[in-house]
Amino acid sequence: MSQASRERARLSVAMIVRNCEDSLRESLESVHAIADEIIVLDTGSTDSTPRIAALRATRLVQRTWDEDFSAARNACLSHVTGDWVLWLDAGESLSAEAARQVRDFIDRQAEITKAYALLVKIPQQGGNIAGEQVARVRLVPNLPGLQFRGRVRESVAESLAENGIAVDGLPFRIQRGAREHDPQTKVRKARRNLLLADLETNALGPSPRLLNCIGDALQVIGDNSQSAAFFRQALAIAPRGATEMLEAYYGLLTTFDNDPSNRQVQLAVCLQSLEIFPLDAQLLCAMGGYLQSQDRLDLATRAYQTAYQYGQVNPATWHLDEIREIAAACYSLALQLQNQPAAGRQVLEAAVAAHPHSLRLHRHLVDLHVKAGRSTEALTAAKAIPPTMPHVEAYRSAVRGACLAHDQNWLAAKSYLETAFQSGCRETLCLRWLTITLLSLGDVAAVRPIVGEWKHVEPANAEAQSFWSALHAPPAAEADPGLPQRDAAPAPESIRDPAKRIVRIDEQPADQPGSTVAKSHAPLFSSSPAK
Repeated sequence: MSQASRERARLSVAMIVRNCEDSLRESLESVHAIADEIIVLDTGSTDSTPRIAALRATRLVQRTWDEDFSAARNACLSHVTGDWVLWLDAGESLSAEAARQVRDFIDRQAEITKAYALLVKIPQQGGNIAGEQVARVRLVPNLPGLQFRGRVRESVAESLAENGIAVDGLPFRIQRGAREHDPQTKVRKARRNLLLADLETNALGPSPRLLNCIGDALQVIGDNSQSAAFFRQALAIAPRGATEMLEAYYGLLTTFDNDPSNRQVQLAVCLQSLEIFPLDAQLLCAMGGYLQSQDRLDLATRAYQTAYQYGQVNPATWHLDEIREIAAACYSLALQLQNQPAAGRQVLEAAVAAHPHSLRLHRHLVDLHVKAGRSTEALTAAKAIPPTMPHVEAYRSAVRGACLAHDQNWLAAKSYLETAFQSGCRETLCLRWLTITLLSLGDVAAVRPIVGEWKHVEPANAEAQSFWSALHAPPAAEADPGLPQRDAAPAPESIRDPAKRIVRIDEQPADQPGSTVAKSHAPLFSSSPAK
């Protein structure tokens, strides 16, 4: 029965918090307009969190933290009086549009016999290929008998099933902040999760959920060897094809990312995982990256093609929020590397048509035209860039400059590219072609801060690193006329002829094998109280 046929449903927002004064205010304000009540349970804050909550919440409840997320969450739930409960953490927020959509959904469509999963999104971190998201049950009917279970990675799913409550997905996003990427915060939560998982394992025995939790936590604190061991244990006991098994494969693959000597092991694990999850888009893109790193472009292309055309995502696991667009870009680039530029272009054009709001795909198409010397097509594609792109007009100026630079019209190119840079454009295309242009004009002093900015904006970009290394190579020693002369080492090619230094590195997972496997594995409620 739809809520539209009843009186207006009351919405309660529920939160458990501890020491989150820097992020709580934004979370509360994001739902203030749609909530009939806001219940905040504090588990022992020593900062101004209780004061902030008291000013903006309907009710503040104090409770001692007893090493159990479910106990805290169920205690908070006992104070809720609304018909529906929306769970948030400090640091999570709804945009004004998402809040309006949630409120409208509850008023018009929500069914009391269902619970609903919302997408929780973490923003892209510098060096990562994209942001990550996962579907989590966050909107539940306030019915007797519903309870969270588990000391850590707590879930209401088992209780929902026992009470005959089905779960549907909603497209509305809960946004997490950059705090998720803070190294100290991540390590603190990892150590806390290790403790809680150990307590629950000692009491109830191991489970895939807990083993994955321990594996994730160990990886955060830098123990990849032990982390891999726990992921393998999770694989051994997880039901075949279960979400926990897929999470364990993701986790195991990422434990090898920083050691190229393990690439063969990583490839074998990926092959094993694809036998069970043959159309998983992230695994297919990762496989493409591993194969490309071994110069198996034919097989890599097939992996990317399958990911783009048939790839699937398990929404209950952390996944890259643009995985299909990433697959399309990789597929196109792999075709180009096999001397099939027309086919690569067709893939990108079709992908842009299918995903007209994807800045990633628009960027790739523009870049492809520029590198091929198709100025008219590049400028036309730049005009089609969605206006949501930051500094879009500056970017279009950079595209014009890049086209001129491709034709070696260096002085005219410099004017457009410097204007774009000074107007705030920090796109790869602008930084690459401004670097090439300045070097071609012999202005090495001017190019150093540009490349430095490029490394800061894209720390994992191998092209930027290559330019940086070339610019900072130690100068050749002056010849001593009293010593035998040797041939001087040639200057790096990127300095001698920068126009030749146009490489394909642009948000391409194949250059970082395995980077297409999302690995946040953040706890279900990431801002929950920390020890």
